[in-house]
Amino acid sequence: MKVQRLVAWLAVVVFSVGLGAGAVKGQMLGNLFEAVGGMDTVSKLASSLLSSAAKDPRLSGLLGKLNTNTATPKLTDQLCAMLGGGCKAPLSDQQITAGAKKLNDSQSKALSDNFSSALNSVSSNPLVKEGITKAIGPKLSGIVGALL
Repeated sequence: MKVQRLVAWLAVVVFSVGLGAGAVKGQMLGNLFEAVGGMDTVSKLASSLLSSAAKDPRLSGLLGKLNTNTATPKLTDQLCAMLGGGCKAPLSDQQITAGAKKLNDSQSKALSDNFSSALNSVSSNPLVKEGITKAIGPKLSGIVGALL
């Protein structure tokens, strides 16, 4: 009987700890804009992504004509909106969907690699990086494609 109570008590503790960790993670990921460092960091992320992607030989044909000075503020606002920063997104879901069609799988992979590198340069927190990757990653190709 004592073993059953101990097992039941341990199950409650494990369940409670799991809920607590999930709540902390959910709370952190619910406010990604602030967790990553606000507008300055989001702007740095956008700038770093576009700069490195434009130099990437796998993307040079696609991004060779992209004016990063014009595209960076738009990408910054798009990321800000998607991360809960209160910015107005310059791109609609329809534009993002259409933009995704401008990139092939290899280009999307290269863009994802550049995004990961840019994200690593602005955040060392694995939860923040995971949250941002989940929020932005699936639409990244479409966002950049729409900016072309």
